[in-house]
Amino acid sequence: MAITWILLAAYLAAVAAIGWLSRRRAGRSEASYFVADRSFSPLWGFLGLASLTTGGSTTVALAASVAQHGLAGIWLDLAGAVGLLLLGLLLARRVRREGAVTLPEIVGRYYGGGARRVAGGLVLVSEIVWFALLIEATQVVLSAATGLPPTAAIVGSTAVFVLYTALGGQFAVVRTDAVQYGLMVLTIPGIALAFTLARPHAFAGLPAGALDFPTSATLSATDVLGLLVLIGLPHLVGSDVYAKLLSCRDGKTARRAALAAALSKVVFGGAVAAIALAARAALPAGPAITTLPRAVLAFVPHPLDALVLVGLVATMHSSADAVLLSAAAVTVRDLAPRSRPAAPPAAGVSAARLLTPLYAGLGLLLALALDRDVLETLKLGYSIFAAGLILPVLAALLAPGRVPAAGAMGAMIAGGGLAAIGRFWPAAVGGADPVLAGTGVNLAILAVAAIAGAARRPLPS
Repeated sequence: MAITWILLAAYLAAVAAIGWLSRRRAGRSEASYFVADRSFSPLWGFLGLASLTTGGSTTVALAASVAQHGLAGIWLDLAGAVGLLLLGLLLARRVRREGAVTLPEIVGRYYGGGARRVAGGLVLVSEIVWFALLIEATQVVLSAATGLPPTAAIVGSTAVFVLYTALGGQFAVVRTDAVQYGLMVLTIPGIALAFTLARPHAFAGLPAGALDFPTSATLSATDVLGLLVLIGLPHLVGSDVYAKLLSCRDGKTARRAALAAALSKVVFGGAVAAIALAARAALPAGPAITTLPRAVLAFVPHPLDALVLVGLVATMHSSADAVLLSAAAVTVRDLAPRSRPAAPPAAGVSAARLLTPLYAGLGLLLALALDRDVLETLKLGYSIFAAGLILPVLAALLAPGRVPAAGAMGAMIAGGGLAAIGRFWPAAVGGADPVLAGTGVNLAILAVAAIAGAARRPLPS
């Protein structure tokens, strides 16, 4: 236990120092704070995007999904990798050319100020829910690593990354990503997977059907489709994902970062899935959400197990900081913007530094209030975003001018709202997958609005 605390303290001190050292550079302007002066090279773009998109979904949540559904549960990760692949192939250059700071700013350019504010609201709600997911996942790891009570683990896990994010903005976030990604590579495929595979007959004893793929007895084709929408589309169109692309120095860099991050996600997902399957074969039954930390403690010898658990904490931080920064950015830039021409370059930085701990507190309260399974919290955040924002954004980027602003706003509100309601009250969507129901409503409204808009446009002479 002592070695865990020492390693954890060393890691926390390192990332806090990065935040402190980045504070002046980040404070020069809003572009410095939110998109790092658009200075990311291919390496920094990759580190930022790969670290962001691993996080809790490709570690604790993925292990739980594989524990519940067998190998088919890896779709929780593969869906995101597909989204990143499509992003790199189709949209990354296009997004970077926008030269925006936030995703709602891009929405506003095509649909107007009202749609920008609606998009900003949906992004803000989604980011706070995602933050709640990440601190819940961090609590699972910290409780296993240190023996802290759950509430103490949740509260204690937020302080340092809130500090460095508030101080250093995107400059601090990407530099801590380098530390965190290095720890992730070393500890997950480098140590945890290696010791798991080194065990004799590592997968002997798996129940029948555990290796079924692409579907299983508990994960149907409809469920896989739901994951492709729920997880895949937010990796194709995502507020914090786009913040990384918009921080790249050009479109070519953004494209390379997205494609490399897709490959990284597959590597980490495969490693975690293998560990989870070995845990299902060898360990006594337990809560699915604790599968990964229990496997680490069972398969990795001491003191390396302590290092792996600290690496998992770093993995959660690598996503949580970007989520907080995105929430602050949409508030400053889209929901409560100052007069841009008259405002000094750093006008929103002070506000963002205050909003970061505020939103962290709201996410913490949400995590404590919901007391939900991590997988359910993940689904809630992704449902609101996927069913609300993604199709209108794709329509704007791929077919500009086809959908009127009122139709886009109606689709965002109805789709995101129905998906959120369906997560709490499944009867509201007739027992269907809430994200599919919300996305279907969104698509229907967009289609009707596009047809009506085309009918009103004068014919070419």
